[in-house]
Amino acid sequence: MVTPSNQARTTRMNVNDGLASARRKCVDRSVRVSMGSSSGMKGFTTGDATIDSYIVDSSRRYNIDPLLIYAQMHQESSFKLKATSYKGASGLMQLMPATARRLGVTNIYDPKQNIEGGVKYMRILLDMFGQDVNLALAGYNAGEGAVMKYGNQIPPYNETREYVRRITARYGQISDGSFARNYKRVNTSTAAKLEQKVSRPLAVYEPNPVAIRLADGRMRLVNQ
Repeated sequence: MVTPSNQARTTRMNVNDGLASARRKCVDRSVRVSMGSSSGMKGFTTGDATIDSYIVDSSRRYNIDPLLIYAQMHQESSFKLKATSYKGASGLMQLMPATARRLGVTNIYDPKQNIEGGVKYMRILLDMFGQDVNLALAGYNAGEGAVMKYGNQIPPYNETREYVRRITARYGQISDGSFARNYKRVNTSTAAKLEQKVSRPLAVYEPNPVAIRLADGRMRLVNQ
């Protein structure tokens, strides 16, 4: 979870400005994502069956598609238990300490509590913004106050827009079977290396991740 910072403005457009402009156009033109009704993970895994079960259990409890939480967790932490951002967001769902306390999380690195807190927060945001997945994701990243400040629209922060773009894109590809049809076959050592890759900073445009098939037949999202 990242809190966007004010960005310096320049009079001349550089390469990064062009990428930012492309990202803005991409999100502004995107169709609002509708949440599916999957009851399981459709063959996808975080690499840990226990974590997978926590995702499914919490998602069922709060009536959220577990595949959405899976896609979100991949962006937030790349499925790393101890992931910690420089701003203090922690754990699999990258909860900020104040948000964690608000949600009743007492051990932010406990995977069950962290996932429960993150899914509960997504349910709060979905209810707050009329079940709009895009706005709920924007609120998770920038805070619900930022979404309300801009008239219940995705705030004009490049990092937040890129966050929404990444998660809705991978959620859509998981849901419609694109990842499953185009997974990569890799050996165990290559899979281990790919699983260590983390998401690029939100200030940078990132290609969509790919799915690899593990030895047990399940699929896992990894970053390119």
